[in-house]
Amino acid sequence: MSLVISSITINTGQLQNMLEFYSRVGFKFQMVRVDKGSEVYRAVHDGVEFSLYSLPTAQKAQVPSLQLGFQITELENTVADLAKVPGSLLILDPTEMPDGKKAIILDPDGHSIELCQK
Repeated sequence: MSLVISSITINTGQLQNMLEFYSRVGFKFQMVRVDKGSEVYRAVHDGVEFSLYSLPTAQKAQVPSLQLGFQITELENTVADLAKVPGSLLILDPTEMPDGKKAIILDPDGHSIELCQK
């Protein structure tokens, strides 16, 4: 099986401070419009998309603070294996999307993991 980190997303109630912090690390952010109404800033480094989403404090308890994205070769088998891990929760079954087949699962700590098979 092949594994490539494709994205890291942080949902934050402190967007300006996070932008300043990660800009000083070296990321070059650009604002991106999204349908959900949040402010989103994205940077790409070595092919990995790093995003900061503005998240109102009232929503923080409902939305995972971190989302990781991985490109893998055996989506269906991997999702089936991950769903067996105690504490994991399948959010999106493997589904065909315009940019590849994807699934979303929460890890045992509640972080959102997007798996994509291209």
